[in-house]
Amino acid sequence: MGNKILLIAPYEDLAGLAISVRSQFALDFDIEVALLEEAIAVASAAEKAGYQAIISRGGTAAIIRQYVNIPVVEIKVTGYDILRVLYPYRETAATVAIVGYDNVVLGCRAVSQILNITIREFLLNVKIEQIYDWPVINGQVNQLLKDNGITEVVGDVVVQSKLCLENINIKLITSGQEALLQAVAEAGQIIAVREMEKREAERLQTILNFVHDGVIATDEQGIVTLLNPVAEHIFHLSKEEAVGKYIGDVIPNTRIDTILQTGVAQLEDLQKIPDGHILTNRVPIQVEGGIKGVVATFQEVTKIQNAEQKIRQNLYAKGLYARYSFADIYTTDRQMERLLTIAKSYAGTDATILIQGESGTGKELLAQSIHQESERRNGPFVALNCSALPANLLESELFGYAEGAFTGAKRGGKAGLFEVAHNGTIFLDEIGDIDRKVQARLLRVLEEKQVMRLGSDTIIPVDIRIIAATNVNLREEVAKGNFRLDLFYRLNILNLVVPPLRARPGDLKQLLNYFLHKYSEKYGKETVFLPEEVVDGLLNYQWPGNIRELRNMAERIAISAPDGGLADAETLRLIMEDLGNNPGDFAPGRTEELLRGSLKEIKQRIIMAVLAEEDQNKSRAARRLNIDRATLDKYL
Repeated sequence: MGNKILLIAPYEDLAGLAISVRSQFALDFDIEVALLEEAIAVASAAEKAGYQAIISRGGTAAIIRQYVNIPVVEIKVTGYDILRVLYPYRETAATVAIVGYDNVVLGCRAVSQILNITIREFLLNVKIEQIYDWPVINGQVNQLLKDNGITEVVGDVVVQSKLCLENINIKLITSGQEALLQAVAEAGQIIAVREMEKREAERLQTILNFVHDGVIATDEQGIVTLLNPVAEHIFHLSKEEAVGKYIGDVIPNTRIDTILQTGVAQLEDLQKIPDGHILTNRVPIQVEGGIKGVVATFQEVTKIQNAEQKIRQNLYAKGLYARYSFADIYTTDRQMERLLTIAKSYAGTDATILIQGESGTGKELLAQSIHQESERRNGPFVALNCSALPANLLESELFGYAEGAFTGAKRGGKAGLFEVAHNGTIFLDEIGDIDRKVQARLLRVLEEKQVMRLGSDTIIPVDIRIIAATNVNLREEVAKGNFRLDLFYRLNILNLVVPPLRARPGDLKQLLNYFLHKYSEKYGKETVFLPEEVVDGLLNYQWPGNIRELRNMAERIAISAPDGGLADAETLRLIMEDLGNNPGDFAPGRTEELLRGSLKEIKQRIIMAVLAEEDQNKSRAARRLNIDRATLDKYL
């Protein structure tokens, strides 16, 4: 079978016309001759053979349509076809009998009224699985003719092929070329539409088969029309068990029937199933104001949790997450508690925050806690120490770059940290150390929430919250010309000043015990404790490294001290020596020791002390001492 259309001709003349039309217009369809019941077997065989449409005429088309599931196009009886047969009777007084199916009888009725022709009708009805009793029909037609003295009969081919009419002049209504061409064109259009619908249905089915959500759809009666594989898995149902059945019979607690009645969608509804819980959305299908069905989607809660876990794992792998919250900040200091209360209130906004404090006071810990308390908690947390990178590298890290922006640029370019932090928070530590050129670009991000990659002219909008931190006095840096005044005002919308550890004596004991316990546990020891007199003595120490220094000291104690109990004398001696030789210790009574030796040794000692306070950052130390890097390096 090469063609998709089969024409079943009820009579030979129509088949001959079809052959002529097919040749003349180069059309693709096959031809068979069969009338009424004989056509049923031909049509059924054609459907099995893969034909996509059948063309036939009158009663034959009507009967075929009842036995096949492919489109059946009828060759219409046109007004011209009827007019050609009835027109000669317009000037006679003869009564004409019209015998045939409704397409012939109704057409003749209209034309006979126009031409003023008297007719009598005998209508052949088409019913499902009707077996015609032709002898009975033959008797009825002959009786009609006898009762009305009729000698002229106009009808379909059935009159000639199925009836025995003696001494009667029979005129057949045949189809012309125009009607045949129209039927072939209509069949072609139907096939084209059905193929397009089939492709769309297959495309939709493919999408539904591969979406991660279960999908069920019903019609306005609640009959299931669609069930995708995920829904089959969730409800342990096959498509064959559900499609075509009432939804309440296959899934009793789905509540789709409620949507059909109310027309109100139910979103993110938690539903219990034998295997656990699912998150369900049920939405009415509305067409021209009426509810024509419901579509419901289902997500297994365990899959949602697994997906969220995977996202978090990916973020953790990249370091784009906040590990700490306000619960991780230990304090009994009233000033610090007030600071945390203010910080929590700031977390509810999207305004930029500037955190100020000495090195080691926990500025990043506070920034992470604010992020965790904010509406952006599910977004990324991106942290960058601005003093750790030279200006050109810092700029490419923050803003990213386009392909070919510079020698060595990655193929395809690279997203900057502002883009990576989209829908989250970016923490810029040591903000006071950035170059003025980078400051200008940073100002635009703060004002416009837009970035442009290096080497690109494309603007990229970003939705980020900026938290900056510094251990220098930015107002002084502005006065010295090292920091832009406009950038300072944009950063300093909300301000948090973290007090140093020496100003929080109550916290010192609490944090010391916490760190000793933490690191004793880490190294598999019983918790180490310091004598009270030693702890009290630590209150006089200035702690230039603040909590970071305290934490490091606690770790050394946990490692070096015997297992459990009070620290021994040797451990205490190491502690005191360490604190006494700490170049950052500027406590009273240390001036004589600081000024010992030659001028070079004094300068070197001061430089070492400042470096310690600045966490070994040479740029900040040089700026603080008002010398250049080369001079600073000379004394190291």
